[in-house]
Amino acid sequence: MRKYLKLISLTAMGMVLSFVFVFAKSPVLYVNNKAVPTKEGVPFVSNSVTYVPLKAVVTRMGDKYSYSSKTLTATVTLKNKTKIQVQAGKTYAKVNGKARYLVWTTKKGVKYPTSDKARIKNNVFYVPAPFVRDVMKYPLSTKTTSGKTVVYVGKQPKTTAKPTTPSAKTTDPDELAKQEFLKTWTPPKIKSKMTNDPVKNARILADELGLYQPDPDGAAAIFNPFAQSSGAWAFAVCEDTGIEGVDLEIGINQWNGNRWNPEFYKTPFIMKEVLKFYEIPGLYEILERGYSGKDVSAYLNKPLRMGKRIVTILNPADQVFIRVKFLD
Repeated sequence: MRKYLKLISLTAMGMVLSFVFVFAKSPVLYVNNKAVPTKEGVPFVSNSVTYVPLKAVVTRMGDKYSYSSKTLTATVTLKNKTKIQVQAGKTYAKVNGKARYLVWTTKKGVKYPTSDKARIKNNVFYVPAPFVRDVMKYPLSTKTTSGKTVVYVGKQPKTTAKPTTPSAKTTDPDELAKQEFLKTWTPPKIKSKMTNDPVKNARILADELGLYQPDPDGAAAIFNPFAQSSGAWAFAVCEDTGIEGVDLEIGINQWNGNRWNPEFYKTPFIMKEVLKFYEIPGLYEILERGYSGKDVSAYLNKPLRMGKRIVTILNPADQVFIRVKFLD
């Protein structure tokens, strides 16, 4: 049948089907004390190095940015006329024609370059944060508070003294946004039972939970918290995987919302109903624990028996696929 929702047709629609699944909270990026929208790129950590979206940083710092899709090369021109060229997959950049490694490290008093490379992820060009600080000379700092990591580029936040007496009410802007959003939104509930017809199941999810079924004759459905479309999708499910021994695959792109995109706070509620529909409600607790920053490594990359289902949460690097085998 159509292997995973006709991947080619979805790619043509502009939907990148690489499922980003980060259990801990993803870092947040601020440039000159203004938050960068997630659609322009979300910082991520790979091999203990934080990566930031280059275009979002450069343009917000007031410098020039261009990109060649043919050579996968980003070109930055700073105000002082310094020209920097970075190519995806390379560990070095060219600064006014001279090669400079992106990241250096020091061990036992010896300084040497690392193997960290520029990368393209979800159609966004990323570079290691140390490169932005050390080569591009942008002010950069990283702060972690209450499990949330924030990367600041450009103007740095002012430090304020901690209150001597903690407030009973939360002051976290994301949590406040969540509370306000949930006051105005009522989560839908799944009413129907799972059937033996994958296409009908996708239609049920679309009708009862608001998922989007790109192909009326397809066995896949996408959850976009803004509208029934394939745009800003949070997760996708498909029973037509084309993978032997896999009856259902789930890919998660965005779990938690934030003050700029509170609509994504819908995701856990909708996912809970989807898992109930597929008779694997126990999986929800693992996901919720993982996305709240708790250690769930004991559940990853191995088959888990959940009732009449065998569930495997694959977590290679920064991509995850939840694969399910039906035993009945």
